[in-house]
Amino acid sequence: MNRESHPIQTSPNTPTNIPWGSALDFDASLDQQEPWSGLLSSAGPRDHIVQLYQDQAFLNRAVCRFAAGAIANGEGVILVPTVAHWEAFRPRLEAEGVDVKDAQNRGQLTVVDADELLPRFMRDAMPDAPVFLGLAADVITKARDGERYPKVRWWGEMVNILWEQGNVAASMGLEDQFHHLAHHHEIAIFCSFVMDNFNSEVHSRMLPRLGTNHSHLIPVEDYARLERAVGEALKDTVGTNDARVLEEQLLAHYSPGLQMPRSQALLLALRESLPHVAESVLKRSRKLYTDSKM
Repeated sequence: MNRESHPIQTSPNTPTNIPWGSALDFDASLDQQEPWSGLLSSAGPRDHIVQLYQDQAFLNRAVCRFAAGAIANGEGVILVPTVAHWEAFRPRLEAEGVDVKDAQNRGQLTVVDADELLPRFMRDAMPDAPVFLGLAADVITKARDGERYPKVRWWGEMVNILWEQGNVAASMGLEDQFHHLAHHHEIAIFCSFVMDNFNSEVHSRMLPRLGTNHSHLIPVEDYARLERAVGEALKDTVGTNDARVLEEQLLAHYSPGLQMPRSQALLLALRESLPHVAESVLKRSRKLYTDSKM
């Protein structure tokens, strides 16, 4: 099939204009199929991880890996889900060997209703930072149970509730407060958003913003499939030779500021440097990623 081609004039001085940091932060070791599982299982203090998902099963797997890893490591874990999501998480945790009732009884697992907690710190459709930080500190202190569980992790979806309500400013403001929380209280924080990683607006607006207050991005479930899809999409768009040169030049100068798969970094570098090419590559990547699902 003949596809539209975008010839590229490349040079060592191709501009990137990337505002996210001073070092190359994508990690080649992340380009396996599900490296996010190990990342979530071993999340440490000050990690602030964000997951993009559209599939409920992917959310269940990721959150339960994060929680089960904490419990296996003798850490406290705080989950702030909606009631519906907690009902989905609980059997998954049990299937991973977690005795949920026992973990709750001994104080190692704390579950807080997201829909109940969120209104307690919202003022005029925005999070009240002092009120939120005070409430969160109380939850963390209780989860630590003195020094019984000095290491604590937190997963929650209040930011996603705001996002799905269309209140992007409040969602990102709350993410800023969670980032502060991770550093001030030395805890790992994980959040999940219903976002399409192959959506142009997500790439142009939301991912740059999320890059200012997170340490790791989990953009899709299958990193190996993403790598193949993006690689083939770039070749289909600019040609094999230009694709190889362009990838090398962009990634040599790109600084995303948070860790992500190499293929994701390439998509974002294209967006900053060659947006007209990025649109075609992103659209083609979506089709290849979707069509290659096993």
